Amino acid sequence: MDYNSIINSPGLWAVSSLMIIVLLVSAGIYVKLALSEADKIGLERKRCIAGLRSAMITAIGPSLSPVIIAFALIAVIGAPTTWMRMNDVGAARTEIAVIALAAKVIGLDPQSPDFGLQGFMYGVWGMALNNFGWMFVTLLLTPGMSKYVAALNRKYNPAWIKLMLSGATVGLFAYLTSVQLVSLKPGLWCATAVSAVSMLAISRIFASHARLQEVALGISMLIGMFVTTAIFG
Repeated sequence: MDYNSIINSPGLWAVSSLMIIVLLVSAGIYVKLALSEADKIGLERKRCIAGLRSAMITAIGPSLSPVIIAFALIAVIGAPTTWMRMNDVGAARTEIAVIALAAKVIGLDPQSPDFGLQGFMYGVWGMALNNFGWMFVTLLLTPGMSKYVAALNRKYNPAWIKLMLSGATVGLFAYLTSVQLVSLKPGLWCATAVSAVSMLAISRIFASHARLQEVALGISMLIGMFVTTAIFG
């Protein structure tokens, strides 16, 4: 079998599907636990469904870019492994960079005909080790996070703690956006500006439409992407 036949073989599809099954089961468990916790605190099921719907629509925008970049990843490591990694991590550009770094250890280039099975194995190990760190930290810290927040609420004003956590979220997205903007690429500035204006317009003009407000972020991101693509190609 040649390299392309191996990296797209039925065996790899079967092995890669194991991770997808784990992710689907995990998602089902999380949703079930979330709905159970919502019942305990008296949160209406209607609001829970609204939150889920908003999150799913909002996820459409960020999903388009990895899908496009994933085509390059498929050419290097095949469709099964790309399918697994994109559902596990979702950062196609990072995965390509990690594969290149791992292959350099043995003097190979992912774009060269000599990449082969050895490069593929190094690339897969590189991708696995790359996200081990944050997964390990998440595993350690997530179970106690509610305890940390509860301790802060007891020691300090809960209203300020809520504002601090909200500020952390805003700061995170502001940082991710600013990292792109410092490149001074017109397309990035256009996408950011159009998305921001769209979000503001939807929030102000359709303030009384609760259903539209749920999906405002996702719609704004899509508008920004489509307008930028139309202008800059």
